[in-house]
Amino acid sequence: MFRLRHSDQRTLAIVLAIFASLLCWNLGAGGREVCEPKQYRFRIDINTATAGELRTLPGIGPKLAEGIIQYRDENAPIEDFSEILNVRGIGPKRYDAMEPYFRE
Repeated sequence: MFRLRHSDQRTLAIVLAIFASLLCWNLGAGGREVCEPKQYRFRIDINTATAGELRTLPGIGPKLAEGIIQYRDENAPIEDFSEILNVRGIGPKRYDAMEPYFRE
């Protein structure tokens, strides 16, 4: 098995951080510009999503995914995404992080 010494791990982490920073900065005519925010690449239908699909949402683990499915089964169909605020463990902050991934 290949192992790095602690000092080598630290050096590698610094090099990777610098490389990532360089990838995210563009030295163009307009000066430094920060990379564009990451675009959402997928959307899910909250009324048909599996537990695995729900777990791809930010801040959703197995327990919350099952809670969403249980709520959905008891209150289907969910017509307004904000209804999942009724699921224990989902508050406004978590909902705001998830909302862009919902398919209408």
